[in-house]
Amino acid sequence: MQLRLRPVHGLLIVAFFIGAVLLADWAFDAGGRRHFEKVLASSNGQVRLPVAGLQPGQVRFFDYLNRGNQEVRFLVARDKVGTLQVAFDAAENDYKRKLGFRQEGEWLVNNKCGTAVRLEEVNAGTSGCRPVPLAHTVDGETLVLRDEDLVAGWRLFR
Repeated sequence: MQLRLRPVHGLLIVAFFIGAVLLADWAFDAGGRRHFEKVLASSNGQVRLPVAGLQPGQVRFFDYLNRGNQEVRFLVARDKVGTLQVAFDAAENDYKRKLGFRQEGEWLVNNKCGTAVRLEEVNAGTSGCRPVPLAHTVDGETLVLRDEDLVAGWRLFR
């Protein structure tokens, strides 16, 4: 008896393996997903975020969508001395992979290359595998970001 593989069987085998790979990727990544808070700009083109509750060593991730449907992800951290650190959730070297950063203690770790930067060094403005700093101002206990500054980093997320 000779076993024949028909084209439909080949397609089913390929679909099964693709499904298995996608399921494994989802299962392994689900534990490491960051929660992004959605934010929008007000009518004056500013994003105002209250940061009074942001504790030293804490990082929050945000997803900004402007009126032009341009999406930008960024993070806000408070280092151990209380200074706000604000950056895009992307690095110059590997932004095309859209993997961003994760927090491990007082470190931000690049999800692609595994390099880490201390929270207090985020605003330093270096390049490579470090997060790209985001221009910001602080008004009391409110972080103020301008739409123009956020959209300037859109190239990192296209």
